Amino acid sequence: MPLPELLGFVLIATLGSFVQALSGFALGLIVLGSVTVLQLAPIPFTAAVISMISLVNGAWVLARHPRAIEWRSVGWAGLGLLPAIGLGLALLARLDSEWPQFLRQLLGVVILVAGGLLMLRPRPKPQPSGRLGTLASGVAGGLLGGLFSTAGPPVVFHLYRQPWSLVSIRSTLLATFAISTLARILWQSARGELVWPMVEMALYCTVPVLLAAYGGARLAPRIGLQRMRRLAFALLALTGFGLLLPAGT
Repeated sequence: MPLPELLGFVLIATLGSFVQALSGFALGLIVLGSVTVLQLAPIPFTAAVISMISLVNGAWVLARHPRAIEWRSVGWAGLGLLPAIGLGLALLARLDSEWPQFLRQLLGVVILVAGGLLMLRPRPKPQPSGRLGTLASGVAGGLLGGLFSTAGPPVVFHLYRQPWSLVSIRSTLLATFAISTLARILWQSARGELVWPMVEMALYCTVPVLLAAYGGARLAPRIGLQRMRRLAFALLALTGFGLLLPAGT
């Protein structure tokens, strides 16, 4: 990849990590949407890189609050995630080869819907959700995780309705994402679709992404959560509408 495109990719990944540290999620959506709009890399390439940097980023954040994770919910979500990710990857390969413009527009719709969910304030339920609800959120998240390496929207909406502390919600969310990204990497490796340029790009992004996550975590208490959600929504809306336009416009 030429140097200007490489630097642009790393810069976008750094921005996505910073916004995620402040708003709770959006790294994959911002990176995949922005890179695709700017035509820096194909969707399958970018999604693979996001999986790797998300795994590193999530592991670093989780190391700070390991006891806050609701492991039962992680387990049931994981049962839905694992097979659905394989299905999403197969669908990604088919759409990318036969209907690339439809794939781009589908990504735009997913980003706009995710942005709308980000602005919602789901009311916590009086009691934790049952197994089937958690499993269903995992299936929906896994399908999106396989397609776009962004299992966030359905899983985020589900977990933010649980009557837990904010630390538990975010830690459980990151643990679920870690399983999703690791599963996607393993599925992609088994399919022979994980190639060295993807790994190389992830290595370039790793240090800036971790530094951005650290800076965002330190800055988060000084910035209102709703303000950061509005910023994330604006970025997602901009990239989502951009993806709905024909490529090259």
